[in-house]
Amino acid sequence: MNFLKVLTYIDLSATRIGISPEFSFYLISIANAGSGLGRISSGFIADKLGSLTVTAPLTLICAIMTYIWPFATTKGSLIAIGIIYGFCSGAYVTLLAVPAVMMGDIHDAGRRTGIVLTVIAAGAVAGPPISGAIAQATDGFKAVGYYAGNVLRSLPPTLVASLRCSLLLSLLQDRASLGLFSSYTSPNT
Repeated sequence: MNFLKVLTYIDLSATRIGISPEFSFYLISIANAGSGLGRISSGFIADKLGSLTVTAPLTLICAIMTYIWPFATTKGSLIAIGIIYGFCSGAYVTLLAVPAVMMGDIHDAGRRTGIVLTVIAAGAVAGPPISGAIAQATDGFKAVGYYAGNVLRSLPPTLVASLRCSLLLSLLQDRASLGLFSSYTSPNT
């Protein structure tokens, strides 16, 4: 998944702009500290507001930070990106399986969660080498930021649309089980 791009390459991009290697590897720790706060607090917030209400905007903020990251040229700006991005990506990781669990009966929750995590794992495995090839071909991280940001930007609408479709199907199944469609006859019969 493309939310790993900033975490994978923030230290390399820092050394490219002249930040010392002794400090640049701390950017990962800073992002992980933000991620810890995001993981803990997002669960509490999602209990009150709903998981998609929390996940969608924070994923969009991840996309914005991914677009901004290659243009950060100071230590302070990279620290700010690390904290904000870490917080938002931590929330995304924590609430990742919740929409899959909500999309149907509880007896299928494990299957749906497994499918979601399998698809995400494929992206997580393939994404960093693709981004590395893009960075090497363009001699920088701006194209990587555009690529990963565009993919991340597509996630919130996809999450919302898939949940709405699932809720609609669930509603139709409930109506069918109540016999609400049984009195309908086709005009051709």
